Amino acid sequence: MASGTFSSRILGFVRDAVMLALFPRTVTDAFVVAFKLPNMFRRILGEGSLSVSFIPIYVEAKVKSPLEGERLRDAIFTIVLAASVFISVTCFVFMEPILRFLVDDPRGFASVPGKVEQTIYLARIMIFYLVLVTTYAFHMAVANTFGHYFIPSIGPTLFNLGLIVFTVMPYELGAYAGATQSWGVIAGGVLQVGVVFWLLWKEGHLPRLTMRWRDPRVGMVFRNMVPGLFGLGIFQVMTVVNMKFAASLQEGAQSYIYAADRILELPQSLIAVSLGAALLPRFSELNSAGERGKFLSEANQAVRMLLYLSLPAAVGMYVLARPIVEVLFMRGAFTAADANAVARIVEVYSVLMLFSSLSRITAPAFYALKNTWLPAVVAFFVLALHIAIGGMLVREYGLVGLASATSLSSVLNIVILQIFFFYLIGPLGYASILISVFRLLPGLFALAVVCHFGYPWLLEMFEFVGSGMAARTVALAIIIGVGMLSYFAVTSLCGSEASHKVLSVFRRRILKR
Repeated sequence: MASGTFSSRILGFVRDAVMLALFPRTVTDAFVVAFKLPNMFRRILGEGSLSVSFIPIYVEAKVKSPLEGERLRDAIFTIVLAASVFISVTCFVFMEPILRFLVDDPRGFASVPGKVEQTIYLARIMIFYLVLVTTYAFHMAVANTFGHYFIPSIGPTLFNLGLIVFTVMPYELGAYAGATQSWGVIAGGVLQVGVVFWLLWKEGHLPRLTMRWRDPRVGMVFRNMVPGLFGLGIFQVMTVVNMKFAASLQEGAQSYIYAADRILELPQSLIAVSLGAALLPRFSELNSAGERGKFLSEANQAVRMLLYLSLPAAVGMYVLARPIVEVLFMRGAFTAADANAVARIVEVYSVLMLFSSLSRITAPAFYALKNTWLPAVVAFFVLALHIAIGGMLVREYGLVGLASATSLSSVLNIVILQIFFFYLIGPLGYASILISVFRLLPGLFALAVVCHFGYPWLLEMFEFVGSGMAARTVALAIIIGVGMLSYFAVTSLCGSEASHKVLSVFRRRILKR
C-alpha cells in the first residue's frame, strides 16, 4: 500500500511543481482554494470516516453471511452515491456565498480584482470530483477488506497523471486561467475510479445500486460515520479554517500553505495513512475475537514502528526544509522568496507531522471498538481551540503563526486521545515505547549532523563542476540517502527492535526473488 501511495505522491509533486512553475501566484491561489472543498472530502472519506465506519461492520456481516455482506455493501454504496451527488449539486449552486465567506478578504485574497470570481468559476468545475472520489473511497474500502491494497492505492497515481496532462495543455478550456487544469481534476477522477472498479468487477465484489436499505447495520454505519468526520478528519477541517485565516495574508499565502502541505503529506501518507488503513481491519478482527491483549500488543508495536519511521522524517524535514522546497518547486514563476516562505512553514510542520501521524493510528483503535464519538468530541474541542488561538497567532506572526497553531492543536489532540486510550482500552506499554525512543536518539543526532553539515559540503562540491538545480537535486538526493543509512546503522547498533524488523523484512523480500 505504501509503494502505491509513494508513486502517487511522486507524481503529485510533479503535478504541483508544474503548476507552481507555469502559473503566477494569483492563478495558483485561485486553483488551490477552488480545489479545497472536493480535496477535503477526498481526504476525509478516502482516508477516514467512510472507511473506519464501514469496514468493521462490513467485516462482521461478511463473516456471518456473504449474502448479508453484499446487501449491506450495496445499500451503503447507494446512499453514499446519492448523498455525494446531492452535496455536489448544492455546493455548485451555492458556491459563490461559500467562497465569499471563506476568502473574500480585502486585506489579502480579494485585493486582486477578479480573483474571487475566478476561484468560484474553477470551484464549480471541480466540485463534481466529490462524486468520483467518494465512489473511489467506497470501492477502495471494499477492496481492502478482501486484502487488496496495492491496486486501489495506485488510483491517485492515475489521477495525478490525468491532471498533469491537462496542466501542460497550451490552451484554456474555459473563461479563466486554470480552467483546463480544473477539467483535469475531473478526468483524473474518472481514471482513479476506473482502476478499482475494474478490480472489484474482476473479483466479483463490485457494489451495485439497490433500493433495499432496511438493515439495522446501515443505520449503524452512518451513526458511526457522522462523528468520524471530525474524529479522523480534524486536520482536514483545520485546513479549511486555515484557508480563511490565510485569506487575510499576502498574495501567494494559499499557495505557500498548499506547497508545504504537499511536502508534509509524503512521509505522512507513506507511514501513518498506510499504516492506519492497514491496522483498522486488523484491529476490528482482534476486537471481534475478544483478543484484547493481542490488540494492545499490536497497537504498541504499531506506535513503536511509527515513531521509528516518523522521527527521522521529522528531523530531516526540519534540517533540510529549504533545500527540499528549492529542489521540488523553485523554478519558473516560483521564486527564491516563495521558497523561503514555504520552507519556514515546513520547519513548523515537522512537529505537526509527528503528532498528527500518531493520531492516525490511535483513532482507528477507537473505531475498531465502534467508539466513534470520543475522537469526535476530542476533535471538536481541539478545533475550537485552534480557531481561538489561530487568529491571534496569524495576526502576530503571519504564516508561521498559522502553521504553529496547527501544530499545537495536533499535539493537544494526540495527548487527549492517549489519555482516553489508557482508561478505556488499556495500557499501551508506554515504558517500552519510551525506551525504544531513547534508543533512537543517537541515530537521530547522527541524521541531523549528516544533513546539516553534509548538504552544504556536497552542494559546494557539485557546484564546482556544475551549478543550478541539477547540483541541488543530486546533493539533496545523496544526503537523504546517506542520512537514512546513518540513522539505520546507528539505531541498529543501539539495539533498536524496529530496525531489526525492517532489516528482516528486506531480507525476506530479497530471498523471495
